[in-house]
Amino acid sequence: MRLLTLIAAVGAMLVPSLAAAVDYHPWGGGLISQGYKESFVENGSWRIVAEYNNSDPIDTLDIALYRAADLARADGKKYVQILGGSASSRMRTATAIIFAKASDSSAAPTKCHRSKRCYTADVAAVLDILGGENGRAPGNAKVTSHDKYGRPVRSSGFGTGAVAWTS
Repeated sequence: MRLLTLIAAVGAMLVPSLAAAVDYHPWGGGLISQGYKESFVENGSWRIVAEYNNSDPIDTLDIALYRAADLARADGKKYVQILGGSASSRMRTATAIIFAKASDSSAAPTKCHRSKRCYTADVAAVLDILGGENGRAPGNAKVTSHDKYGRPVRSSGFGTGAVAWTS
C-alpha cells in the first residue's frame, strides 16, 4: 500500500511539470497528448489545432499562428492568410483552432471564416515575433517593448504580423 501511495505521489508531481512547458512540437500521443496538428481543408487551406495542458489560450494560439507561418514558409510563400479561428481553455487544457492559407499576395483574404479574425500576415514577421527571444523558442512571443513600469510587453495573438485586414 505504501508503494502504491508513493507511486501516485511521484506521478502527481511529474504530470504538472511535464504539462507546464509550451513547446513547439507536433501532436504527441500518450497519456498527455499535446502539441499542434494540421489537416488540409477546402481551397488548399489548413485547419491547425494546437492543444496544451496548463497553458494560457493566447500562448496556444501563438503556437497555431507560428505553425501557419511555418507551413507557408515551407510552401515558399511570403504571406499567410489567417481566415479565422478561436482559442479557449477548459479543464486546464488550452485549445486554439485556426484556418490559414499560404499566399503570394499581401492583399486581405476574401473568404473568411470569421471576419474579425481574418487578415494577411507577413510570414517573416510572424516567425520573428513569435519565434521567442533570439528565435530559439518557436511559438512564444518575444518582448516587443516595456510598459511605464518596466514590465515586458509581448505582441501576440490574432493580428500578429498583419499587413492587411478584411473589413
